[in-house]
Amino acid sequence: MRVLVIGGGIIGASCAAHLAEHGAQVRVLDAGKPRFGTSTHNAGHIVVSHSIPFAAPGMVSQGIRSWLTHDGAFAFSSHPGRGTLAWLLGFARKCTPRNVTDLQPGLDLLLHRSAELLSADSDLTINTRGLWQVFTSTPQRAATEAEHLRAHGVQVRDVAVDELHAEPGLTENVVAAIELTEDLGLDPAKLWLRMRQRSESAGATWEEGVATDLREQDADLIVLAAGAWSPATARSLGIDLPIRAAKGYSVSIPHVEQMPTRPMLLMDQRTATNPLDDRLRLSARYEITAPDDRGIVAHRITGLIDRARVAVRLPDHVHDVQPWTGVRPASIDGAPYIGLLPKRSPTPILVATGHGMIGTALSAGTADLVTRLAFGEEVAPAEARLSPARLFA
Repeated sequence: MRVLVIGGGIIGASCAAHLAEHGAQVRVLDAGKPRFGTSTHNAGHIVVSHSIPFAAPGMVSQGIRSWLTHDGAFAFSSHPGRGTLAWLLGFARKCTPRNVTDLQPGLDLLLHRSAELLSADSDLTINTRGLWQVFTSTPQRAATEAEHLRAHGVQVRDVAVDELHAEPGLTENVVAAIELTEDLGLDPAKLWLRMRQRSESAGATWEEGVATDLREQDADLIVLAAGAWSPATARSLGIDLPIRAAKGYSVSIPHVEQMPTRPMLLMDQRTATNPLDDRLRLSARYEITAPDDRGIVAHRITGLIDRARVAVRLPDHVHDVQPWTGVRPASIDGAPYIGLLPKRSPTPILVATGHGMIGTALSAGTADLVTRLAFGEEVAPAEARLSPARLFA
């Protein structure tokens, strides 16, 4: 089987590796670094706990509150692009219990499968200590969050006060934490590189370029994994994929003397952290924007560091922080589209995009599902519900 994978981010690279290792003849077409998303510089959280789709009850009010208070979690750029208002209205309509019921089982399967596959790769260095959600407001917030997660089947452990105080790098402002015991941490850049190496070792070839018309490609199967740029490519078939670009920021801070030992979510600061070798990665923000928006606003970086400093001990003077920004593909119902598109070209097109903030966490599971779909192998009903067919029902 000759497979063309369009997009070389973590989803495309993972799909290429799994397909090639399964026997497919794979060619990867990637636009290159100028259009790179967030695959290499995100927080590096493998969040098995994040199986609740982003479009869930309460998200509209949270988004409005975040926008009004300018806390950095949810925002709009000055040029969000045509169609943003319609997408937001559609997203709001999807924030229902039924949306969670329909999509959570499939996300749960893929997240667990991802963690299993990544943990089995001996060439990856993975932090298995469990992710902490850290609170600086009140212990009650931690208790409420734990109750909510347990109600959705997430494995949660309450962190004792003495254990909290023993964790390096946390400030005296931290009053409580809960541990998401199945969650992992890794360096996303090393993961991406590992997936590319695996794909090439299995015979996949990589080339730079942009696919503008899916009807003109020479392949037996096309896998569209172009992240936030997938809608522009799908448009050549007259298909409208309801995906918006959601911009995020990260910085990697060196010389942190008291480095946290595990990945963390600073819940009151809306910031993710992860220790990566000699640097501490900080990541935040969900800003609806245009796919090619790679501008770095200086005060966003200082704000990210200042917020994190409330909970994490950082150097008094931060230098050489390597600021980064990239865009995530945000689907209209908060879950990725993984499956065949309606047949509008001679070549079948299998889409794998719309992963939002959990693309790294879903990467291996997505690649496994894409490979099974490509070779006609068994797919669970819950996984099948992640198909883009739900857009055309």
